[in-house]
Amino acid sequence: IAELAYSMVVSEKCDVYSFGMVALEILVGKHPKEILSSLQSASKDNGITLSEVLDQRLPHPTLTLLLDIVRLAIVAFACLHPNPSSRPTMQCVSQCFLAKLTPLSIPLREISLQQLMTQELRHYLNF
Repeated sequence: IAELAYSMVVSEKCDVYSFGMVALEILVGKHPKEILSSLQSASKDNGITLSEVLDQRLPHPTLTLLLDIVRLAIVAFACLHPNPSSRPTMQCVSQCFLAKLTPLSIPLREISLQQLMTQELRHYLNF
């Protein structure tokens, strides 16, 4: 909705953006506005990790759940791409959740929000 207010252009990519916002809000336990604005204004070597911003009220996830958290984060950031034409379709998003994940070669505590935002980890989804 926020994107629609700024651009005044209605497209399926507005829904994709909204999905990304809701998904990220679920992961962090609050509206992600502060996180997103700090990422946009920060330098490339921003050291904020995914594990630092996850909702701390939830119990520590199992290894299988960690992979799903990383999957959701990768998809959410793809949906929030500043250029609407670079966002995935909802069909593509749906397929990402059905696809088998490639095992992660880096631990969750080392996955930065910058890597998620720049889609460096997209290959784990075959996305």
